[in-house]
Amino acid sequence: MRFTAPRSPSSSPERKPNPRRKRTSSSQRRRTSTFGLNSSSESDVDEVVDLESDSGESVPESSDSDSFCYGSESEIPPLPSKQKKLSSRPSREQNQIDDTIAAIRLRTRHHDPYEEWEKDMKKDSLRAARKNYNDSEAHFIHYQNQRRIEDSKRLAAAFKQDEMQLIQNLDGLRLQQQAREKTLQEKLAERNEILWKRIEASIKLEQDKEQVKLDEQRRVRDEAEKRRREEEENTRREEQRKRDAEERKRREEEGEKRKKEEEERRLREEKEAAIQEAKEREERLKSEEENRKAAGMTTSEEDWKEARKNLQVVKTQGTRLVKATPTLKPTWSSARRAITAKIGQLTNDAETINRVSSQLVEILLPINRPLPPPVYTALLSALAKALVLQAETEITAEKRSAIPLAEVTFNCLERLEGFSEVLFAKITQRIGPWALPCPIPEKDFDDRPWKDNQEVRRIQGFRSGEDGVLETQSQYTDRVKGVMRLYLSVLKITPKKTPLKKMFQLPRYWTWMARLLGSKTLLATAVGAEVLFVALEVLGADALQIWGYQFVKMLRVIYDASTEGLGGGKVLGGTTPDGIAARARVKLEVESIMKGGQ
Repeated sequence: MRFTAPRSPSSSPERKPNPRRKRTSSSQRRRTSTFGLNSSSESDVDEVVDLESDSGESVPESSDSDSFCYGSESEIPPLPSKQKKLSSRPSREQNQIDDTIAAIRLRTRHHDPYEEWEKDMKKDSLRAARKNYNDSEAHFIHYQNQRRIEDSKRLAAAFKQDEMQLIQNLDGLRLQQQAREKTLQEKLAERNEILWKRIEASIKLEQDKEQVKLDEQRRVRDEAEKRRREEEENTRREEQRKRDAEERKRREEEGEKRKKEEEERRLREEKEAAIQEAKEREERLKSEEENRKAAGMTTSEEDWKEARKNLQVVKTQGTRLVKATPTLKPTWSSARRAITAKIGQLTNDAETINRVSSQLVEILLPINRPLPPPVYTALLSALAKALVLQAETEITAEKRSAIPLAEVTFNCLERLEGFSEVLFAKITQRIGPWALPCPIPEKDFDDRPWKDNQEVRRIQGFRSGEDGVLETQSQYTDRVKGVMRLYLSVLKITPKKTPLKKMFQLPRYWTWMARLLGSKTLLATAVGAEVLFVALEVLGADALQIWGYQFVKMLRVIYDASTEGLGGGKVLGGTTPDGIAARARVKLEVESIMKGGQ
């Protein structure tokens, strides 16, 4: 291969050609190429000359067109130290030698693009070959793995089939063995039974003889032992009776003390939880106040204050005024007794319901002479009280009795002016805030604080007996359930004429459920779980048909509360036995409603 060095312009002064210089042949140049250089320099020059002679070209003379030049003085390589001895040569010859050596050096440093391209092509080819090899190797390994998996599956299926065949064979052998064992056992049992009958007959004969003697001896001993035991038993019984009396008295005192402490602690916790919940509720209601007022909606606290205010009006302008007025009291007393009698005659048939409803309306709205306003108000209170008392007694004992009583109540609400407010106020008085529902506020409707816990319990709906002792929690829960069943049954009835007041309309059911589910304090009590069950039992299926998916979401919240709890360590119904039973009934009722709606 011929090496050529590129030419570059030189910044050194131009060198004029020598006209006397003649071209020489390759042999002459070979003879005169040393120019007095040492043998190593001469050999290098000869190699270059030989390469050029082999290619068929002659070495051109040094001229302006073919001489080698550097771009600047800094690019000129330093001369070898040995050339300092060649100072006797002419400058032209010395320059030619220097140019030749520089050209040779430049040729060795020359960058050939073709060789670089060839080198890159080799690298790319090697890289492509490696990639093809790796791909083929991966494909082969994948193929081997697939074949291995297929073989494993085939072997596993074969092993499984063999295993099933072995199991079937073993089961058949086991059944045969069991049959043979059963036959042998039956034969052995039959033989043993015959043998033991003979043995027992012989033993019994001997025992009968000996038993006569033993019975006589035992009778004598038993009589003496019986007399001794009776004396000891009488003494022990007397001592035990004294100890039991003392222990019972001590337990009663401790139980009373513990019960009182537990009641105080529970009331304190309920009060603290109610205060905290009331604060959170108040903050939430303040943020929603504008939207609520724009929609014409009220809060449970506002409804409770309104019911308390109506109750106070009924007492002051109705019952108390009539009792204090001698001219009005006889009329009120006779009408009140008639109302109580009519409510007691109610049965579950349409004719009786219509008749009793008409008679009750006639008592309060006589055709001949209208009643004075105080008497009318007092009789509305008496009618409401009679209906609520009937619900507390009859509906608690029999759920179906709520239907006729709700029909009569609905008829009176449709035809008697002002009866809605009076009845709702009376319900709030008898069962507390459960018809709203809401926790008991810290103050009355007139901002009067409560005197003590006794008054708070009375506002909650707890009744006192003739001896002044408050009813038990179980009695209170039964009364609340009966009245709430009546109230919810009235909401279920469709109006025939004009709609009733908002507290007795069907949408009130949704409001009631939303308020109850929003109060963890109420849901964490046994009464809360009981009234929630009553609400689902009376109107749950109808609410699912009316509100659809929205009510399903509410049922989901109730179901989660009955299974996972209310959060904050609280559970639906509390931890009492009554609460646990009520929580289970709520869960089952939700499941029943969802199954009926599918």
